[in-house]
Amino acid sequence: METVYFTEFQTVNSEKDWISEDKCCCSLSSQNILAVSRQYAQVKKKSVGELSVQYEVGLFDLDRPWEWYQVMVSSSVITCLEWDKMGNRLLIADADGKCQIWQMQASTVICDFLLNRWTCHSSSTLEDEEILAVAWFHNGVQVTFNPEKCGTILYNDKFQRGQFVPSLTKFGGKPVDGWIAVTASGLVCAGVVCTQEPYIEVANQTLSQSYQRLSLVSIAHTGKGEMVVAASDGQISTAIHCYKVSLSLQNGVLQISCKPSASFFAKSQVDYAANDSQRMGITQLYFLNQESSETVLVSCGSHGYSSLEIWQLLDHNMPVNSKLCQYGQVPDTVYHMPKWMHKATIQHSSYLTSIATPRLPLTKTMTDSGFSPYIATAYRDGTLKLIHRHTYQVMQSGVMDTFYNPSVGASPTKKPRKSVNISNLVQTMSGCGLVAVHDGKISVLKVFNVKDGGMMMSASYVCLLLEYILVAGQDWWDILLAVKPGNIESICMKLLDNFYKQPAPMQDLILMRLSALRVAMYSMSTSTHQKAADYHTRLVLQAIHSVFRALLRPKAVTTQDKSPAEKVTMLCQKSTDGDLENLLVNLEVEEFLIDPRRKDKKGSGEALQSLQPLIQWVADFSLHLLASIPLYQSYSTFPGASLLSNSSVLNTLRELLVIIRIWGVISPASLPVFATTSNVDCLAHLFKVMTKAWLCSSNKEGNKLEYDEALLDECCVLPSKVLVPSVSQDFRLNSTGYSVFTQHTPVSFVFGEQPEYLYHRKKSKMHYVSDVLIENGQHHDIVRQIHLGAQLKRGLGSV
Repeated sequence: METVYFTEFQTVNSEKDWISEDKCCCSLSSQNILAVSRQYAQVKKKSVGELSVQYEVGLFDLDRPWEWYQVMVSSSVITCLEWDKMGNRLLIADADGKCQIWQMQASTVICDFLLNRWTCHSSSTLEDEEILAVAWFHNGVQVTFNPEKCGTILYNDKFQRGQFVPSLTKFGGKPVDGWIAVTASGLVCAGVVCTQEPYIEVANQTLSQSYQRLSLVSIAHTGKGEMVVAASDGQISTAIHCYKVSLSLQNGVLQISCKPSASFFAKSQVDYAANDSQRMGITQLYFLNQESSETVLVSCGSHGYSSLEIWQLLDHNMPVNSKLCQYGQVPDTVYHMPKWMHKATIQHSSYLTSIATPRLPLTKTMTDSGFSPYIATAYRDGTLKLIHRHTYQVMQSGVMDTFYNPSVGASPTKKPRKSVNISNLVQTMSGCGLVAVHDGKISVLKVFNVKDGGMMMSASYVCLLLEYILVAGQDWWDILLAVKPGNIESICMKLLDNFYKQPAPMQDLILMRLSALRVAMYSMSTSTHQKAADYHTRLVLQAIHSVFRALLRPKAVTTQDKSPAEKVTMLCQKSTDGDLENLLVNLEVEEFLIDPRRKDKKGSGEALQSLQPLIQWVADFSLHLLASIPLYQSYSTFPGASLLSNSSVLNTLRELLVIIRIWGVISPASLPVFATTSNVDCLAHLFKVMTKAWLCSSNKEGNKLEYDEALLDECCVLPSKVLVPSVSQDFRLNSTGYSVFTQHTPVSFVFGEQPEYLYHRKKSKMHYVSDVLIENGQHHDIVRQIHLGAQLKRGLGSV
């Protein structure tokens, strides 16, 4: 284990002379967005001594830990935070019984899913009820991870769907979206999220026949669509009760059914229940994860002692009297009864403050391989322990002070603390990272899922985790913590080789995500930043090419005729003379109407005009790529160097230039704008030069690419004929993504302050003294390909 970085909040000048013991809440989404609740106090002058406390819920991306975004501010204590499975909505519950669903604001004017724009979708209130635990309904989708299938080729065989039933379904088995909450009095509240007003429908039910007084609650899903609730009042002398909660829709009305299940007493109750001097109590209660209701973690402790007990639910066979209990002709002499069995106990001479359970859905039967999932525990004396998920043995143990250096970035007037007190701990989806909240700071630790803490995870398991993320649709930032800089190229090649062995539908499904993953991999090292910029530009080109081809629909669907997109591809493959007008003779303009059902071109013209920024980007990128060809013989690293040797990229640009020329006949307003010094036809000239470059890249011998003199002369005089745009429009050279991996750890950050190394990177960025590249101070939107202006406001920082 080692600390990657830690981030601290800015000091707020407020009159605060007291210390609060309220525990903050945090939740990490599948997109590696951490939501944290914190508090701050301000003194109002309405009356003497009046103090008003407000609680804030904010979040930040683990990849950009200096940017803090506020979600909401409440006057009540935040008790629960829970992300949905996709990581787009956040469920927030407080001590006053209010449940709110906050989601990223979708705006067609700016962009979709901005981290700095949040809106409350719906809310419900339970008067005078303190909410202790919340959980989203399960949608029935579970992709299991099996390390034993590391050598399997097909993704469908590697990652199989688990047998899970949705928590609530409509007619036809369609899952229903919603959440469930449990209060301190034992009241169960379930809400169904609706698309129309009212946006939420709520139903209430008690866990037992009477109200209770609870202090700890945990919720988990079962494979049969039920939910199991484990509850405790915090006293070691009382039992830990479990209940099965099932949901149903009867005539459109939500119904909740609660039934008691097997319960148990903590093992520490036998040793410490009668000893009043110890003042033992149940301090933590967690299921192994929300999809594993068969394992419960119970922490019993006092001020200077803690005992973590692991209990597992098994089917206990009880013999019955065959003569008294006969059911039918064949008597059943065994009665199956669920029973909690004690599996292990981990003791420590300090108070246990937090437990981080694994989140990766693993197969239940797994042999001892190189991949070792774990349970992380944090103690008040700063100790961290990693416990094996299946054997329940302590794999690693260390003190947080050795992972975290308090002198880095600290004020010289402040004295370092003797120990780091972790108040909250959470695992990432893959388990390769731990996020710790402590002492007003948030730290990210690098953890390897292996028994030997000094060894890193093997490249084969890293590839398996990355392929699982590609299929499951989650973020891969935490897995990159386990990647060695020297293995980046080999891992990318192995991912690409396995990709080409998949069926065509699977390749189409994860093609764009694989390209984005390769951009992230190459961005981890300073030596491969140029390659990351080229692959990002290639990703943008693939997206625009897919959009343009999807708009080309035939007038009549037949099995024999080719579609307009297929005709363009076939003609570009055959045409080698570079004459754009001769190629257009074989194409009909009517086939390239966006809406072929309309006979007039007005509707298509308006739609094409909205695509003008993307069309302009294709033309500008073609200009920049061709103008950079003379640099290829002298420099090996410049923006676009790796793309010039790729014949498929150049042929894609040729296809797009043909489509743009035909769309220009339909709607002249959609044509790209060029700043020229002569009356040259820019599109035709670009297609001609691009064809020559495509022929040279197709006829190259091995990795050696040579251009003829005529092509080099045309590319040298190209900037004098047409103004070449800024290089920042085509290549993401100033990207701050994955910049944490290029720094020496641990790195110190402060929320709201951009780190200094980003400014050094901008100053040291290479500028080519050439007429080809022209830099300006414009901010550029890489999604819509439009300029945002020279001065970008804070509200649009995430675009």
